[in-house]
Amino acid sequence: MKKYSIYGSALIAAILLLSACGDKEQVKDAPDADTAETEFGFRSFDLEVDTKDHKDAIEASFDIDVSETEAEYVNRMEPLDLKGDKAFSELEPIFKELELTKDMSKDEVIEKVSKAFEVEDYTNFELEVEFSDGDNKDYFDQK
Repeated sequence: MKKYSIYGSALIAAILLLSACGDKEQVKDAPDADTAETEFGFRSFDLEVDTKDHKDAIEASFDIDVSETEAEYVNRMEPLDLKGDKAFSELEPIFKELELTKDMSKDEVIEKVSKAFEVEDYTNFELEVEFSDGDNKDYFDQK
């Protein structure tokens, strides 16, 4: 019986330790949702791009939620692996430059995003965007 209480205590301690670590992707210095939606045109951005030389060459995500904003940016060509405020600092100028709208064609969106992230010679391109009005659009291309 004592054996189970030790395992139980260890499990509870592990859960408490992990929950105390916090979310490393959380952006502390994020703009409010209205500002970000006005500047970027979207609430959520999730990009994955493969190249001939790098699987998952680019992974960029940004999400404004009710309680928090999260950002992650991985660029295996440079190499960068950023989360939270550091990721947002890298992504913010790219997002402002994109000026994406839901009315753009698939080809136009893919061209703008691949140029902005400097991965025009991709083999696989996947992008999911939730625009400011809540409309979700997926963009996919393979070469």
